[in-house]
Amino acid sequence: MKPSPVQLMQLMFKHVKVELDPEHQAPELLNPLTSVFTFNGVSLRSEIGIGEADMNHERGRLYFVELRAVVDNEPNPEESKQSFAPYKIDVAVEGLILIPKGAEKLGDPEDLAAVNGASMLWGAVREQVQTITSRMRAGPVVIPSMNFHDLKKANGSSDALAPEASVLKTRRSKKRVRFLEI
Repeated sequence: MKPSPVQLMQLMFKHVKVELDPEHQAPELLNPLTSVFTFNGVSLRSEIGIGEADMNHERGRLYFVELRAVVDNEPNPEESKQSFAPYKIDVAVEGLILIPKGAEKLGDPEDLAAVNGASMLWGAVREQVQTITSRMRAGPVVIPSMNFHDLKKANGSSDALAPEASVLKTRRSKKRVRFLEI
């Protein structure tokens, strides 16, 4: 076992909103020991932003990565088999991601921070949602694992922010995701 070349240095939740959606609540409560809610057909939206924090840090390059995950249960007329979650979910989190010196041989440092940082933050969101819903009326839910490889810059082009920039670039993964039965 050895440390990952990408490190999450800090994690901070901006907001965590999980509320029971009475419009889409099951008529009978599920038994959490025998039934598990799946997100098949549920629209799940994510937004990801990345910005430079300190490109000359003694240990490497530091990036801010923000992630927001939303299940709003809004009907989508284009989706014939849309399902709804028992909860409305809106969670925003930000993290400080370190790309150590020498890691650039593995890929573009900003791509490493975006893809891996979003994955690490997503794991924290999944855990937080499961923890909160485990004490809620409709029972625990675990949002699905996700792949963030689509956040890589296209054709190796450099979209890097100027060092003095203070706003985060947004690389939106604006996918409405419909999950298939496993």
